[in-house]
Amino acid sequence: MTALPPDLPPPAPGPDSAPASAPPAAATGGSSTRPRVGVDTGGTFTDFVLVVPGEPLRTHKVASTPGDPGRAIVEGLRDLGLTGAEVDVVHGTTVALNALLTGRGTDRAALVTNEGFQDLIEIDRQARPDLYDPEPVRPAPLVGRERRFELAQRSAPDPDDPRRIVELRAPTEAEIDAVCDAVAASGAVSAAVCLLHSYADPEPERRVVRALEARGIEAVASADLVAEYREAERFSTAVVNAALVPVVRDYLGRLGAALPPTAGLEVLQSSGGGLPAERAAREPVRVLLSGPAGGVVGAARAAERAGLGAFASLDMGGTSTDVAFHDPALGLASLAEEVRAAGHSIAVPTLDMHTIGCGGGSLARRSVDGALRVGPESAGADPGPVAFGRGGDVPTVTDAYVVLGRIPHEPLAEGFLGGALRLDVARAESAYAALGTELGTDAIGAAEAVVDAANAAMRRALGVMTMQRGRDPRSTPLVAFGGGGGLAAADLVRSLGMPGALVPDATGVLSAAGMTAARRTVDRSRTLLETLTGLGTHDLDDVRGALAADALAALGGTEGARVETSLAMRYRGQSYELPIAAEAATGGTPRAELAAAFTEAHRARFGWTLEGHPIEVVHVRVRASVAPPGSGAEAPLPRTSGDSPLGVQRVRSAAGALDAPVLARAGLAPGATVAGPAIVVDPTATTWVPPDFSAEARASGLFLARI
Repeated sequence: MTALPPDLPPPAPGPDSAPASAPPAAATGGSSTRPRVGVDTGGTFTDFVLVVPGEPLRTHKVASTPGDPGRAIVEGLRDLGLTGAEVDVVHGTTVALNALLTGRGTDRAALVTNEGFQDLIEIDRQARPDLYDPEPVRPAPLVGRERRFELAQRSAPDPDDPRRIVELRAPTEAEIDAVCDAVAASGAVSAAVCLLHSYADPEPERRVVRALEARGIEAVASADLVAEYREAERFSTAVVNAALVPVVRDYLGRLGAALPPTAGLEVLQSSGGGLPAERAAREPVRVLLSGPAGGVVGAARAAERAGLGAFASLDMGGTSTDVAFHDPALGLASLAEEVRAAGHSIAVPTLDMHTIGCGGGSLARRSVDGALRVGPESAGADPGPVAFGRGGDVPTVTDAYVVLGRIPHEPLAEGFLGGALRLDVARAESAYAALGTELGTDAIGAAEAVVDAANAAMRRALGVMTMQRGRDPRSTPLVAFGGGGGLAAADLVRSLGMPGALVPDATGVLSAAGMTAARRTVDRSRTLLETLTGLGTHDLDDVRGALAADALAALGGTEGARVETSLAMRYRGQSYELPIAAEAATGGTPRAELAAAFTEAHRARFGWTLEGHPIEVVHVRVRASVAPPGSGAEAPLPRTSGDSPLGVQRVRSAAGALDAPVLARAGLAPGATVAGPAIVVDPTATTWVPPDFSAEARASGLFLARI
């Protein structure tokens, strides 16, 4: 029987750790002059942002290639003249999420767990996905029962000292070999090893992992992904990871082989930090939401430069729209408290985001009951919106903007794709005329109805991230970006009473821009389950210090590194906790200040507190991060000398028609103000300024506000 000391030591370095003298985790050259490219693969377009220190950003878009997303990446790099160049590529990908949603390629994983616990991944928390659905449907388990294997191992808290974990039943080498042989015979190519209490003692899991890897099976210990208690979430995370390993490893392997030999490759984590491709292939659960995370990073950077504080972000792409809330003062405490992807619990660090199936490519149809339905089906990259002239015949949200005149009909060198895309306005109007006949209105009425429906969906999504989180949208500015963010921003500001909306520069590729600025990060955590009164400040500092040292070693050193700490806290007896930024809680800060910070956060979220009730510190979470070489050294985007209109566009609505000047964003110097109606274009997207709005040019974008 093996006992751990009362103050559990930090887990031994996991597979992502490196000695302190090792090079940075992303082996990308480290030169401040090395170009850095952010690549965001979307449903319609694949976006590129090239950063060279001292030079303005370069942006580029190519049509996505859903059958093989890497083809579009190689094409875009070739267009940018980077074939064979020394370049660092930071990639945001939906490959992992799409595989999880569709189930394609995720059926080759196995599970090794304790005797009697093989069904835990199905039992989960026994929570209903929809409380009021009389026939709720739970997601199918990612590992079938025929590939779930039990091991005679058991650890538990010591009855005499609950702070100690003892291994009551240690499996023999023969027992481990028998289970691993059975896993190999099952045809599994990857495996999740999930044992009870491994968050406190990961070595039993790692013994099994080593035996599986000796048989050529890619295995992961649940504690190396999530060193926190709650076995349902930890097991689910490890199983999702094992199911995704074959898909993501194959994709990144093919992409890496297609890139120039001198190129470095990183993948953005769901938490907004960079991750070496090698580790992303081993731990793909960390990159499920990498694309949307890049948008939040880019929005935070633009908001800071524009002088905004906390904000709500809206990334309207071709297939979906992602919304988030960001407060720079919260740090790690801004991460999501509970995340589900395709119905599966995900417990690795993830930005707090909400996604809906509504974007510029969302299809608009009349449903069987006669109601208008917008999304979640999308026209995608092929055939795309009707106006793109690639064979699409079902109208989309983008087509509605075209019909209403909020997107210029004539190609402009200063506009979208440099004028390379010529819109088929007549086909879009014909498609909306047909939809209008079905709905009992004309083309303009149908287009307005579709825009209203899309805005309603986005308004509800913003409500999830503001009102449902206890935040008042009337004091929360919006940062809107993506291909359609600038077209929807003013309508959302008006309907929610928000103070205004920032539409950042290079708005249509902001997610890719965020990837170029993403800090390389390593996260570490440890479960404490101690009341504040029983936890000494020095104990907390010791835990934080040990986690920080491990994270910094995995990051590759301390030069230029930043370390952040967050505490997950709750009233004793509660089931879930609140994250509290804890930088002020180290270095001898009294426990009373921690208690006050938690009490205020609880009151803000739930409207009540329990005065005098014990407060518990559940987890300590630490992040070490370092900025990429040359970050922030790019030159400002070039501005042209004039702000004369490029032309005039007729904008239509049920109330009538009006003429709006079309302006180039590059012609608006900081401080310039444009009164609506107006349309502002750049090579990545279009911004609509309605008659009751004005747009002020700021250092990092246009700020729209009601007149």
